[in-house]
Amino acid sequence: MVAMFKQRYTHIWVLSTVVFLFHIPTCFSQNIQTADSLLQVLEIGDLSKEERAKNLRSVAFFHPDLNIALTAAKESLEIAKEIEELELEAEALEEISHLERRLGNNSKSLAASLNALQIYEKLNLTERVAASYTQLASNYISDENYVLAIDYLKKARDIYSASDKKANEASTILNLGEAYRLNGNLEAAVRCFEQTLALNSTINNIYIESYSLGNLGMVQSTQGEFGLAEENLKKAIKILEGQGDLYSSSVYIAALGEVYKEGKQWSTAEDRLLEALALAQQAGLKEQIRDVSDLLSNFYESRENFSKALEYRKLFQQYQDSLVNKENIQKIEQLNFGYQIDKKESEIGLLNKINTNQKYLVWVLAIGIFLLLFFGYLLYRINAKIKKANTVLSEQKLLISKREKEKALLLRELNHRVKNNLQMISSLLNLQSRELTGHPAKEAIEAGKFRVEALSLVHRKLYQEGVDTRIWVKEYIEELVLGLFHGYNAPFEPEFEIDNISIHIDLAVPLALIVNELIINSLKYAYTDIDKPSLKVHMKQENKGRMDIQIIDNGVGFAPIENENENSFGLKLINSLVEQLEGSIDMLTTAGTHWKMNIKIE
Repeated sequence: MVAMFKQRYTHIWVLSTVVFLFHIPTCFSQNIQTADSLLQVLEIGDLSKEERAKNLRSVAFFHPDLNIALTAAKESLEIAKEIEELELEAEALEEISHLERRLGNNSKSLAASLNALQIYEKLNLTERVAASYTQLASNYISDENYVLAIDYLKKARDIYSASDKKANEASTILNLGEAYRLNGNLEAAVRCFEQTLALNSTINNIYIESYSLGNLGMVQSTQGEFGLAEENLKKAIKILEGQGDLYSSSVYIAALGEVYKEGKQWSTAEDRLLEALALAQQAGLKEQIRDVSDLLSNFYESRENFSKALEYRKLFQQYQDSLVNKENIQKIEQLNFGYQIDKKESEIGLLNKINTNQKYLVWVLAIGIFLLLFFGYLLYRINAKIKKANTVLSEQKLLISKREKEKALLLRELNHRVKNNLQMISSLLNLQSRELTGHPAKEAIEAGKFRVEALSLVHRKLYQEGVDTRIWVKEYIEELVLGLFHGYNAPFEPEFEIDNISIHIDLAVPLALIVNELIINSLKYAYTDIDKPSLKVHMKQENKGRMDIQIIDNGVGFAPIENENENSFGLKLINSLVEQLEGSIDMLTTAGTHWKMNIKIE
């Protein structure tokens, strides 16, 4: 478990820019106050473009919401480019790199770091070059390229040691120790952390002290010194309390949870791990959510609480899914490389076999008599034909197998990419709807967003379940409906009675859109002044490849004429999709609205 913990927790970094070292906010509330003050200046102040770019970069640094901070940093970058201020441009790129890395977007972070470094080298700003080296090292740590990270940190350390910036030097040595820890050189890591604590005795920087103690505790945990590990981790967490550093706190609290787990303090370990997950979710830290979910899944599995273990394994997989696309490509390349090796080995084996048979044939012909020569020749021809046929058959089977594997991999990757693109479209629609508050188009955009999410769910199911073109109706419809209930903040739970059958994606997509439209219609209009709202979804397979569908609510009833302007498109879409599925649809209005459909599923 200690080894796994060492592998997972790879993201404690102090230094992103020189500004970060000398303007560390003292507490979370001060962060918010400073960010709010800067935003007010931006709104009411008569600022030049240069002043506006600087203020936006400061907002990006101080604002606790990473997404808002990233938006401010990007706007600062655009203004810096417009006024052709290279140093301001590099500073904005540094901030973007820092924020993208904390959000788990390491490729974007690395690109921003490299661009900032090029500008600082062009301007001959040595200490800012050192800061870029440190940020690049954090990117390579995220990619587990510890050797390259150590190299960059040593370069940065050498620059700072020759300057009077002792805080910069201490932070760089701290980061170097973390890189050594992750690379398995624990003794070198301990020396770095102890050197950092010694330097900080004159600097008195609470962040450097807390990170040094926390990282030292993680090394001690790996070495099995759990008493010392617990003591140092607690000191680090105590210092960070109230500072608003959710990123580092979540890692150290999770590390402390693992220490308690090793000491079989099960309840305390569980509390710490859950606390770490909550902090990571609050800050939107994708990698930390993934890592702590993995730890929680393993914890509950060791306690034989398999339902909880499965719950957190699903959460882990959800975040792992968006972070492993690069690993999927590498796996495809590895499979292709393995195939090439197998092919070469088969060709060598075939040549060796042919060579052996030829030697045997020469020996037989040498000692055989003339009367058997013709018979031997015939046998040789027959044998050669059989071998040739077998070789051709083997090559064809190998080619078919290769193409099937490639097809499965490509189809899986296609589903993954389609899912990601649809989720991006949904996010864009969601952002656009926020900009249209009170506008008549807001509802149409939100409806479009839910339709896109219904399509995205199809492709996510195909990707996760490892199938080609079929979807399990029960699991898919339940997840779709529950997602809509969550999106509309419904105060009650739906009731399901769905047969567990699979259908082709060509049927799953229109079925999903039909259900999406009917559920949204009920959630939006049905439950005004209804004390005990309810909604039932029934789907039963019938003979001859058809399915009976009923969606029933106890709302105020549905009046197509009264709701013509709001529902005309949705009703037309439903009728069109039902017709596409060779089905029929009826609406019964008793106590609420009762939709009854019958569609073809084969």
